[in-house]
Amino acid sequence: MLECLSSLEDQRLNYVEMHAGNAGIQTEKLESLRIAVAKDSPMWETLDICLKVVDKESLDLLVPRLAQMVKSAVGLNTRVGVASFITLLVQKVMVEIKSYAAALLRLLYSAVLEEKSSAAKRAFASSCASVLKYASPSQAQKLIEDTTSLHLGEKNAQLSAAILIKSYLSNAADILSGYNAVVLPVIFASRFDDDKDIGALYGELWEDIPSSERVTLQLYLPEIISLLCDSMSSSSWAGKRKSAKAIKKLCDALGESLSVHHNNILESLLKELPGRFWEGKDAILDALAALCSSCHTAMSAEDSGMPSVILNAVCAACSRKSKLYREAAFSCLQQVITAFKDPGFFNIVFPMLYEVSNRSVICKTRNSSSLTASSSAEQDETEGVSVSLDKVLNCVASSITVAFLQDIINQRKNILEIILNSLSPEESWQIKLSSFLCIKELCYKFQNSDGNNTWPEETTYLVEELFHSTAPKVVDVIRLVKIAQVHTAASECLLELSKLYRDFPLVDRKGPKFSGELAELCESEKSEQAKAFLKQCMDILKDFEDPTGLAMEMD
Repeated sequence: MLECLSSLEDQRLNYVEMHAGNAGIQTEKLESLRIAVAKDSPMWETLDICLKVVDKESLDLLVPRLAQMVKSAVGLNTRVGVASFITLLVQKVMVEIKSYAAALLRLLYSAVLEEKSSAAKRAFASSCASVLKYASPSQAQKLIEDTTSLHLGEKNAQLSAAILIKSYLSNAADILSGYNAVVLPVIFASRFDDDKDIGALYGELWEDIPSSERVTLQLYLPEIISLLCDSMSSSSWAGKRKSAKAIKKLCDALGESLSVHHNNILESLLKELPGRFWEGKDAILDALAALCSSCHTAMSAEDSGMPSVILNAVCAACSRKSKLYREAAFSCLQQVITAFKDPGFFNIVFPMLYEVSNRSVICKTRNSSSLTASSSAEQDETEGVSVSLDKVLNCVASSITVAFLQDIINQRKNILEIILNSLSPEESWQIKLSSFLCIKELCYKFQNSDGNNTWPEETTYLVEELFHSTAPKVVDVIRLVKIAQVHTAASECLLELSKLYRDFPLVDRKGPKFSGELAELCESEKSEQAKAFLKQCMDILKDFEDPTGLAMEMD
């Protein structure tokens, strides 16, 4: 009767499924329709009646025949029918199936792996879970360990594992709960697989876990970290990427709670940074940045030299040729500087940032020249320095935030050069936003100086030059760039420049030459927030205007 489920099917349905893709019909929906039609047939009703008369004695004859059909049955309806019949049989005889559990588990597990139809795969997985409820502890352990090990395999193996685990959760949750330390780490890590189908399946499994994400992660943290570190050290690039993404999520979810286990993760990440570049390696940098943000206190307390080790490793990554990887490295560098807040980082990082900024300017100048041809060496150099300048400027801003004042003063000319170059009309508005951030950090640095009124002579030069050189360029940005976000950021930046120029103890304050233009811009400004900032600037700057109207022009 089970064999007849396929042979009695209307062959037109089979034909339609074979051409479903061309007709724009989803194969899974069509499979579900075929199975529903078969289960509504008189043949299935007869099978249901047969189940009612099955007893312990008849199992000796029935189970071997069913096992043979699992191996040899052909046709969607027959294969799904066999799987469904076994599930119903187990529900009927319950503990009586125990003596057949080992053989059935092996067969059904293999059937899930080999089955190509997703509907049949789910049906066999459901049967396997039904038998699992009555398996011995050793049989259950082997099945669950075999299932979780599939996450290291190819796509079909990983999908099969997800389908099996979902069935275990639905039909044998009490058995599976004893192996959460094995299963949950696999579910968590596999959510971040590159394949969207795999990631979505494991994501659904993770959402089905009754406890909150934070509680689950904390409860099985040692096992999760062990699995992630093993994957990180594997030869599979996909495994490394998946592990790195999972580590980042772990850091974001647990924060400082991860500090107890940071050593193993940090060691794995630092080991992967040098060496051969592979696609998606930027995920390692993202994970390292997240780990430093979460566990910087524990890292510094355990080893005072570790922040410098991390900084040097990230700086080395900033010199790699891949643009995507370099940009990830600069983003990571910014977060590392911000996390550790080590003033000594400025003298290590800023010379490199200054060089990268200058090379970027040279590269853009060369590209905009009238020369139509360039040597291969020049092309290689262009590729080597290619990086978004806004990432570099964000690092500059972070390094200024943590630096000693004297170190900033020593680098004053180079800092101003970077800022002025980034405010040139050729640069994008995103770069200008990052430049405003640098300017504001400089202003905050000298405004919040713990009441210090004794400044080196060079400080006066920096404050005056910062105002008279950059403020006009900021005004130009407000005039030329028609983006509300830029207007707000530029106006706030101009306000901070004005406050610093007003409050810093200067011997002689010269009025700006852009006051008239500023009034016009304020009048025409559409952003209320930007207009408010500009009005405050005007109130501050009117006190510095030259009553004779002959303000001296700065060199």
